Amino acid sequence: MSAPTLSQINVFPVKSVGGIALSNVWVEKQGLMFDRRFMLSLSDGSMVTARKFPQMVLVSSTLTPDGLIFSAEGQPSLRIRYADFKMQEAPAQVWKDNFIAYTTTDEADDWFTQVIGQRVELLFCGEQSNRMREKLGQNVSFADGYPMLVISEASLEELNRRSPEHHSMDQFRTNLVVSGTEPFAEDSWKRIRIGEVEFEAVKPCERCILTTVDVSKGEFRSTKEPLNTLSQFRANELGGVFFGQNLVAKNEGVINQYDQVEILEYKEKEFYPDNTPEQMLMTCVEREEIARDFVTFWLEPQQGDLPTYQPGQHLPIEININGERVGRRYTLSSSPSRPGRLAISVKRIDGGRVSNWLVDNLKVGDALCCEEPDGSFHLGNKQGLPMLLLSAGSGVTPMMSMLRYLSDHNQVKDVVFYHQCRSVEDIPFKQELDELKRKHDGLTVIISLSQAPLDWFGLKGRLSLSHLKQIKNPDQRQVFVCGPDGFMQKAKNLLLRQGLPESCYHQEAFGVAKISKKEPKAVMISVNGNVFTGDNQKTLLEQAEDAGFPIANSCRAGLCGACKVTVESGKVHQPDVPALQDDERHMGVVLACCCVPETDVEIVD
Repeated sequence: MSAPTLSQINVFPVKSVGGIALSNVWVEKQGLMFDRRFMLSLSDGSMVTARKFPQMVLVSSTLTPDGLIFSAEGQPSLRIRYADFKMQEAPAQVWKDNFIAYTTTDEADDWFTQVIGQRVELLFCGEQSNRMREKLGQNVSFADGYPMLVISEASLEELNRRSPEHHSMDQFRTNLVVSGTEPFAEDSWKRIRIGEVEFEAVKPCERCILTTVDVSKGEFRSTKEPLNTLSQFRANELGGVFFGQNLVAKNEGVINQYDQVEILEYKEKEFYPDNTPEQMLMTCVEREEIARDFVTFWLEPQQGDLPTYQPGQHLPIEININGERVGRRYTLSSSPSRPGRLAISVKRIDGGRVSNWLVDNLKVGDALCCEEPDGSFHLGNKQGLPMLLLSAGSGVTPMMSMLRYLSDHNQVKDVVFYHQCRSVEDIPFKQELDELKRKHDGLTVIISLSQAPLDWFGLKGRLSLSHLKQIKNPDQRQVFVCGPDGFMQKAKNLLLRQGLPESCYHQEAFGVAKISKKEPKAVMISVNGNVFTGDNQKTLLEQAEDAGFPIANSCRAGLCGACKVTVESGKVHQPDVPALQDDERHMGVVLACCCVPETDVEIVD
């Protein structure tokens, strides 16, 4: 291992805006010169960041002798000069720190307002920031909490080795990048010297949803990577996710790219349990065409026994596409009552990168990298009860797993299997369904075709109330639903209107689809007694912030639990997230960062 070397120096002139790579920089105690000296704020001084406006990362910055130039797609460039700043005192707030900053120019405010789509001001911290952080005993710029951040190249490489997606150092907005180390060597550094400056590592850097912004698109990654991967091996007992070390400078001076990093003092590394799911190699032993552009892949383990699973759960897989590792989850269509093999059934879809690759490329004899099956959508203890298995498209796969399981245990006493697809050629598992129908008097199979031929005598069109009327007592069944988001939303609305208790309705999204937003409606939201009008579209956290009643938060991704609040009355949609336990859910605890009001709600924190 070669000596640690400073391989990159980055400054980010405006908080959350694109950075600049430098070959050398003057280090001040408040941070690197030019780093986070500007911040966008609302009229009350509260910070505006890419946590809420991810498009901010697409704004590029250029230093000039007397100011800066900013560029953004679709906008004329903005040039600001220090000499033109109004320098009027203005309130500023970074997290819980309140201090005085200074105004810049009206042109800058207008330009960034156009980019963000919300009225903002560009604030300047001044040559010497007025923000005193008592924990550090010194002034700090507009940075989140600490003046500087260091990450090693080896740490990023280790993350990329584990993650199903590729990540760049730009996502982590680090000031100093070090080469020539082992992964996470920086965790053991207490004091280091680079060039003329001695630094002290004061705290591991806790990461938030900002790291999930695709820096090439200015959008959040729907996969929540890299936070999902980091949470498996870089999380503490409270759920905080850490990557990189926060630094303070003990003196001022110059540092240069390619300076050697001298370790003056070590410290004990923080301990993070490695909960990365174990991977297993499965061999494809059979390809079964179950409908047009719909293939079942039968898999056997290369060594060891099959993992245990419940009917309806999904199998995480990982494939290599053009050198990129890509992960997806596919519901198992096989049943745990039939040991020896697993099966995933994959349908070709428009834009389905992984699904289409599997259909085109996965052959008998090929290996597939998998993890243990998991998921909360499964039969559980509902077998034996009157049941409705409702699916469309690829959503048929968990229904087949459940039906096979029920058949093998002779529990098909009153089961309705409804599937919606396009045409006769698209009916999946047709032969097997016919055989199961002959075998079990208690099984009713209903197929509805959206493009039915003239000689089709079954149901036609998409799921509707008239379709439900063909089902005996739909409101008295355990209902499992899986399919495209629009189909599931329609199914839920129809069934609940028919009187089905919500506790009897079980729904699963498949692929990377998200559940459709409901038809917009206004709701009244009360946060700690502060009442305002909101809607059923945006998260509680966003709406509280917009109304001027911010809720404490950190990661904004459902990982850390910093934004836990209690629902005193009303109803919210709370997705499954790592930071919320089942017992907390039962007590009405939700995460403001990812729950969405469905009715008028009263919230306390």
